[in-house]
Amino acid sequence: MPTTHPQTIALAGVGDLGKYICEELLASPHFSVIVLSRGKQKEKWFTERQIRVHTTDYTVPSLLSILETTSTTTLISFINDPTPARRLGNLSREPDYYATSRQPFRNTLRARKEVEWTLFNVGWLMDYFLPARKTWMKPVPGKFPVDLEGWSALFRGSGEEVQSWTCGKDVGRGVVALCGADEWESHTYVAGEWSTFNAAIKVLEKLYGRPMPVSHRSWEEIQHSLANSRDFEALELAQVEEMMVMGYLACPKEKTLRQREKYFSNVRFMGLEELLRFAEGVDFV
Repeated sequence: MPTTHPQTIALAGVGDLGKYICEELLASPHFSVIVLSRGKQKEKWFTERQIRVHTTDYTVPSLLSILETTSTTTLISFINDPTPARRLGNLSREPDYYATSRQPFRNTLRARKEVEWTLFNVGWLMDYFLPARKTWMKPVPGKFPVDLEGWSALFRGSGEEVQSWTCGKDVGRGVVALCGADEWESHTYVAGEWSTFNAAIKVLEKLYGRPMPVSHRSWEEIQHSLANSRDFEALELAQVEEMMVMGYLACPKEKTLRQREKYFSNVRFMGLEELLRFAEGVDFV
Protein backbone atom coordinates (compact mmCIF):
# COMPACT_ATOMS: atom_id res chain seq x y z
CA MET A 1 0.00 0.00 0.00
CA PRO A 2 1.26 3.54 -0.70
CA THR A 3 2.89 5.34 2.24
CA THR A 4 4.06 8.90 2.84
CA HIS A 5 7.60 7.74 3.58
CA PRO A 6 9.87 5.11 2.03
CA GLN A 7 9.11 1.51 2.91
CA THR A 8 12.00 -0.43 4.43
CA ILE A 9 12.96 -3.54 2.48
CA ALA A 10 15.22 -6.10 4.18
CA LEU A 11 17.46 -8.44 2.17
CA ALA A 12 18.75 -11.66 3.75
CA GLY A 13 21.61 -13.77 2.43
CA VAL A 14 22.66 -11.17 -0.12
CA GLY A 15 25.09 -12.47 -2.71
CA ASP A 16 25.85 -11.47 -6.27
CA LEU A 17 22.27 -11.20 -7.52
CA GLY A 18 21.28 -9.27 -4.40
CA LYS A 19 23.65 -6.47 -5.36
CA TYR A 20 21.49 -5.67 -8.38
CA ILE A 21 18.40 -5.55 -6.19
CA CYS A 22 20.15 -3.32 -3.65
CA GLU A 23 21.16 -0.93 -6.44
CA GLU A 24 17.63 -0.71 -7.83
CA LEU A 25 16.11 -0.21 -4.37
CA LEU A 26 18.59 2.60 -3.70
CA ALA A 27 17.60 4.25 -6.97
CA SER A 28 13.92 4.29 -5.99
CA PRO A 29 12.46 7.12 -3.86
CA HIS A 30 9.82 4.72 -2.53
CA PHE A 31 12.10 2.33 -0.64
CA SER A 32 14.98 2.21 1.80
CA VAL A 33 17.05 -0.93 2.21
CA ILE A 34 18.74 -2.83 5.02
CA VAL A 35 20.72 -6.06 4.86
CA LEU A 36 20.66 -9.02 7.23
CA SER A 37 23.90 -10.97 7.58
CA ARG A 38 25.59 -13.44 9.90
CA GLY A 39 28.86 -11.53 9.70
CA LYS A 40 30.62 -8.44 8.43
CA GLN A 41 32.66 -9.98 5.63
CA LYS A 42 30.71 -8.14 2.92
CA GLU A 43 30.18 -4.93 4.84
CA LYS A 44 32.47 -2.74 2.69
CA TRP A 45 30.29 -3.07 -0.41
CA PHE A 46 27.24 -2.03 1.60
CA THR A 47 28.83 0.76 3.63
CA GLU A 48 30.16 2.35 0.45
CA ARG A 49 26.50 2.65 -0.57
CA GLN A 50 25.30 3.65 2.90
CA ILE A 51 23.33 0.44 3.36
CA ARG A 52 23.04 -0.58 6.99
CA VAL A 53 23.96 -4.21 7.77
CA HIS A 54 22.23 -5.87 10.74
CA THR A 55 23.94 -8.92 12.21
CA THR A 56 21.63 -11.84 12.95
CA ASP A 57 21.85 -15.52 13.76
CA TYR A 58 18.56 -16.03 11.87
CA THR A 59 16.69 -17.24 14.93
CA VAL A 60 13.08 -16.05 15.17
CA PRO A 61 13.72 -13.63 18.08
CA SER A 62 16.72 -12.10 16.29
CA LEU A 63 14.88 -11.64 13.02
CA LEU A 64 11.71 -10.27 14.57
CA SER A 65 13.69 -7.78 16.64
CA ILE A 66 15.41 -6.37 13.55
CA LEU A 67 12.30 -6.34 11.36
CA GLU A 68 10.19 -4.67 14.04
CA THR A 69 12.72 -2.02 15.09
CA THR A 70 13.40 -1.06 11.44
CA SER A 71 9.67 -1.11 10.50
CA THR A 72 10.47 -3.46 7.63
CA THR A 73 7.52 -4.13 5.33
CA THR A 74 9.08 -6.72 3.01
CA LEU A 75 11.77 -9.37 3.46
CA ILE A 76 13.60 -10.63 0.37
CA SER A 77 15.45 -13.87 1.06
CA PHE A 78 18.29 -15.31 -1.00
CA ILE A 79 19.10 -17.93 1.62
CA ASN A 80 19.81 -21.42 0.32
CA ASP A 81 20.10 -24.60 2.31
CA PRO A 82 23.56 -26.30 2.31
CA THR A 83 22.70 -27.99 -1.00
CA PRO A 84 21.44 -25.09 -3.14
CA ALA A 85 20.18 -24.90 -6.68
CA ARG A 86 21.44 -21.70 -8.24
CA ARG A 87 19.08 -21.62 -11.19
CA LEU A 88 15.33 -21.65 -11.05
CA GLY A 89 12.82 -21.71 -13.86
CA ASN A 90 9.37 -23.26 -13.98
CA LEU A 91 8.58 -24.15 -10.39
CA SER A 92 5.88 -26.61 -11.35
CA ARG A 93 8.64 -28.99 -12.51
CA GLU A 94 11.67 -29.29 -10.25
CA PRO A 95 14.58 -31.61 -9.42
CA ASP A 96 14.05 -34.25 -6.76
CA TYR A 97 16.14 -32.59 -4.04
CA TYR A 98 13.66 -29.69 -3.85
CA ALA A 99 11.37 -32.04 -1.92
CA THR A 100 13.74 -31.76 1.04
CA SER A 101 15.50 -28.44 0.41
CA ARG A 102 12.55 -26.24 -0.57
CA GLN A 103 9.13 -27.76 0.04
CA PRO A 104 9.14 -27.84 3.87
CA PHE A 105 9.61 -24.08 4.08
CA ARG A 106 7.07 -23.47 1.32
CA ASN A 107 4.57 -25.57 3.23
CA THR A 108 5.20 -23.43 6.30
CA LEU A 109 4.52 -20.29 4.27
CA ARG A 110 1.30 -21.71 2.88
CA ALA A 111 0.09 -22.41 6.40
CA ARG A 112 0.73 -18.82 7.60
CA LYS A 113 -2.20 -16.85 6.24
CA GLU A 114 -1.01 -13.62 7.89
CA VAL A 115 2.14 -13.57 5.73
CA GLU A 116 1.93 -12.54 2.08
CA TRP A 117 4.66 -14.15 -0.01
CA THR A 118 5.73 -15.04 -3.52
CA LEU A 119 8.42 -17.20 -5.12
CA PHE A 120 10.26 -15.04 -7.67
CA ASN A 121 11.54 -16.92 -10.73
CA VAL A 122 13.84 -15.66 -13.47
CA GLY A 123 14.88 -18.67 -15.54
CA TRP A 124 18.62 -18.48 -16.24
CA LEU A 125 20.55 -15.38 -15.31
CA MET A 126 21.55 -13.80 -18.60
CA ASP A 127 24.66 -12.32 -16.96
CA TYR A 128 26.42 -15.67 -17.30
CA PHE A 129 26.82 -14.84 -21.00
CA LEU A 130 28.94 -11.82 -20.00
CA PRO A 131 32.67 -11.52 -19.21
CA ALA A 132 33.26 -11.61 -15.45
CA ARG A 133 34.21 -7.92 -15.27
CA LYS A 134 30.87 -6.91 -16.77
CA THR A 135 28.58 -8.32 -14.07
CA TRP A 136 28.22 -8.86 -10.35
CA MET A 137 27.54 -12.53 -11.05
CA LYS A 138 30.57 -14.78 -10.59
CA PRO A 139 31.22 -17.29 -13.40
CA VAL A 140 30.01 -20.85 -12.86
CA PRO A 141 32.26 -22.83 -15.26
CA GLY A 142 31.09 -26.34 -15.92
CA LYS A 143 27.55 -25.52 -14.81
CA PHE A 144 26.32 -22.84 -17.18
CA PRO A 145 26.53 -24.26 -20.73
CA VAL A 146 28.52 -21.32 -22.14
CA ASP A 147 32.04 -20.56 -20.90
CA LEU A 148 32.79 -17.13 -22.29
CA GLU A 149 36.27 -16.89 -20.73
CA GLY A 150 37.26 -20.26 -22.18
CA TRP A 151 35.33 -19.52 -25.38
CA SER A 152 33.56 -22.86 -25.54
CA ALA A 153 30.15 -24.35 -24.87
CA LEU A 154 28.84 -27.65 -23.54
CA PHE A 155 25.20 -28.13 -24.48
CA ARG A 156 22.98 -30.61 -22.73
CA GLY A 157 20.86 -32.22 -25.40
CA SER A 158 20.68 -30.66 -28.85
CA GLY A 159 20.89 -26.98 -27.90
CA GLU A 160 17.45 -26.46 -29.48
CA GLU A 161 15.56 -26.84 -26.19
CA VAL A 162 13.78 -23.58 -25.33
CA GLN A 163 15.13 -21.75 -22.28
CA SER A 164 14.43 -18.34 -20.77
CA TRP A 165 16.92 -15.88 -19.32
CA THR A 166 16.83 -12.51 -17.58
CA CYS A 167 19.67 -10.09 -16.84
CA GLY A 168 20.49 -9.25 -13.23
CA LYS A 169 19.68 -5.56 -13.59
CA ASP A 170 16.21 -6.37 -14.88
CA VAL A 171 15.71 -8.85 -12.04
CA GLY A 172 16.45 -5.99 -9.64
CA ARG A 173 14.04 -3.67 -11.41
CA GLY A 174 11.37 -6.37 -11.40
CA VAL A 175 11.75 -7.02 -7.67
CA VAL A 176 11.44 -3.30 -6.94
CA ALA A 177 8.28 -3.10 -9.05
CA LEU A 178 6.82 -6.09 -7.22
CA CYS A 179 7.57 -4.52 -3.83
CA GLY A 180 5.19 -1.73 -4.79
CA ALA A 181 2.35 -4.04 -5.85
CA ASP A 182 -0.85 -4.22 -3.79
CA GLU A 183 -1.00 -8.03 -3.86
CA TRP A 184 1.11 -10.96 -5.01
CA GLU A 185 0.55 -14.32 -6.62
CA SER A 186 2.26 -17.35 -5.10
CA HIS A 187 4.61 -17.68 -8.09
CA THR A 188 5.98 -14.68 -9.96
CA TYR A 189 7.87 -15.01 -13.25
CA VAL A 190 10.05 -12.63 -15.23
CA ALA A 191 11.95 -13.35 -18.43
CA GLY A 192 13.95 -11.10 -20.70
CA GLU A 193 13.93 -13.55 -23.58
CA TRP A 194 12.90 -17.06 -24.60
CA SER A 195 15.50 -18.64 -26.86
CA THR A 196 17.82 -21.61 -27.31
CA PHE A 197 21.51 -22.05 -26.61
CA ASN A 198 22.10 -22.62 -30.32
CA ALA A 199 20.59 -19.20 -31.03
CA ALA A 200 22.57 -17.62 -28.18
CA ILE A 201 25.84 -18.94 -29.63
CA LYS A 202 25.03 -17.27 -32.94
CA VAL A 203 24.55 -13.96 -31.12
CA LEU A 204 27.92 -14.34 -29.36
CA GLU A 205 29.71 -15.35 -32.56
CA LYS A 206 28.26 -12.36 -34.40
CA LEU A 207 29.29 -9.93 -31.65
CA TYR A 208 32.81 -11.30 -31.14
CA GLY A 209 33.48 -12.22 -34.77
CA ARG A 210 34.66 -15.79 -34.28
CA PRO A 211 33.13 -19.26 -34.08
CA MET A 212 32.66 -20.91 -30.68
CA PRO A 213 33.45 -24.64 -30.31
CA VAL A 214 30.40 -26.54 -29.06
CA SER A 215 30.24 -30.03 -27.57
CA HIS A 216 27.20 -31.94 -26.37
CA ARG A 217 26.23 -34.11 -23.43
CA SER A 218 23.53 -36.54 -24.46
CA TRP A 219 20.28 -37.35 -22.72
CA GLU A 220 21.57 -40.89 -22.17
CA GLU A 221 24.68 -39.56 -20.40
CA ILE A 222 22.56 -37.33 -18.19
CA GLN A 223 20.27 -40.22 -17.29
CA HIS A 224 23.29 -42.37 -16.43
CA SER A 225 24.55 -39.67 -14.06
CA LEU A 226 21.14 -39.35 -12.44
CA ALA A 227 21.03 -43.07 -11.79
CA ASN A 228 24.63 -43.54 -10.65
CA SER A 229 25.99 -40.31 -9.12
CA ARG A 230 26.75 -40.60 -5.41
CA ASP A 231 28.46 -37.22 -5.02
CA PHE A 232 25.88 -34.50 -4.30
CA GLU A 233 27.40 -31.85 -6.59
CA ALA A 234 27.48 -34.30 -9.50
CA LEU A 235 23.88 -35.32 -8.82
CA GLU A 236 22.77 -31.68 -8.50
CA LEU A 237 24.37 -30.86 -11.84
CA ALA A 238 22.75 -33.88 -13.50
CA GLN A 239 19.35 -32.85 -12.19
CA VAL A 240 19.79 -29.33 -13.56
CA GLU A 241 20.96 -30.83 -16.86
CA GLU A 242 17.75 -32.85 -16.93
CA MET A 243 15.78 -29.63 -16.39
CA MET A 244 17.60 -28.03 -19.34
CA VAL A 245 16.81 -30.85 -21.73
CA MET A 246 13.20 -31.13 -20.57
CA GLY A 247 12.65 -27.38 -20.99
CA TYR A 248 11.92 -26.85 -17.30
CA LEU A 249 14.23 -23.82 -17.12
CA ALA A 250 11.95 -21.83 -19.39
CA CYS A 251 9.47 -19.70 -17.47
CA PRO A 252 5.89 -20.47 -18.63
CA LYS A 253 5.43 -17.91 -21.36
CA GLU A 254 1.70 -17.18 -21.13
CA LYS A 255 1.77 -16.65 -17.37
CA THR A 256 5.02 -14.67 -17.52
CA LEU A 257 3.65 -12.27 -20.14
CA ARG A 258 0.40 -11.87 -18.20
CA GLN A 259 2.34 -10.99 -15.07
CA ARG A 260 4.59 -8.67 -17.05
CA GLU A 261 1.52 -6.63 -17.93
CA LYS A 262 0.12 -6.86 -14.40
CA TYR A 263 3.25 -6.10 -12.35
CA PHE A 264 6.03 -4.96 -14.65
CA SER A 265 4.49 -2.73 -17.28
CA ASN A 266 7.06 -0.02 -16.47
CA VAL A 267 10.03 -2.40 -16.77
CA ARG A 268 11.57 -2.92 -20.21
CA PHE A 269 13.38 -6.24 -20.15
CA MET A 270 16.55 -6.59 -22.22
CA GLY A 271 17.23 -9.44 -24.60
CA LEU A 272 20.62 -11.11 -24.88
CA GLU A 273 22.03 -9.10 -27.79
CA GLU A 274 20.91 -5.84 -26.20
CA LEU A 275 22.54 -6.79 -22.89
CA LEU A 276 25.81 -7.72 -24.58
CA ARG A 277 25.96 -4.39 -26.36
CA PHE A 278 24.92 -2.47 -23.23
CA ALA A 279 27.68 -4.19 -21.24
CA GLU A 280 30.40 -3.11 -23.68
CA GLY A 281 30.67 0.21 -21.82
CA VAL A 282 30.29 -1.20 -18.30
CA ASP A 283 32.92 -2.65 -15.95
CA PHE A 284 32.14 -3.84 -12.42
CA VAL A 285 35.67 -4.78 -11.37
